[in-house]
Amino acid sequence: MNKLSEQAFWNFSCQLYRQGGAQNTLLMLQNERQKNINLCLLLLYLEKLQLQIREVDVTRLIQLCLQLDAQLLAPHRAIRSELKQRYVRHPHYQKLREQLLQSELQLERFQQTELLTLTQQLVLQPLSPSHNLSLYLNEHDLSLLQQSLADEK
Repeated sequence: MNKLSEQAFWNFSCQLYRQGGAQNTLLMLQNERQKNINLCLLLLYLEKLQLQIREVDVTRLIQLCLQLDAQLLAPHRAIRSELKQRYVRHPHYQKLREQLLQSELQLERFQQTELLTLTQQLVLQPLSPSHNLSLYLNEHDLSLLQQSLADEK
């Protein structure tokens, strides 16, 4: 499927993350509701492309996210959190924090690539409007995210 480009998905994600109050809402969904930001972004990206995913396939993507979060992202975030809690006054704290943030960003991009690779294997149907995000978020959280995207920063 030519439409699903890694770079286009990354660019879409970066732009959307900065849009309105999306960053705060996505972080709240991650931290308080245990939702995966990259999966939310992928589902929104597919909606933008007017491609509908099946619920069973969302479950497969969730499983992939859980695996990558447990193996890579959660341990990395734990290190960054520990550094912040215990070593914020260390003379090299700021530089190390920046390096950890950059490596976390690369892990996020890796996760996006893995999600896109799996998505390339799925059956996606053209549908306008598509409603992928409603297969992952409850109605309240979906409404919060949609509102935050409409908000001005």
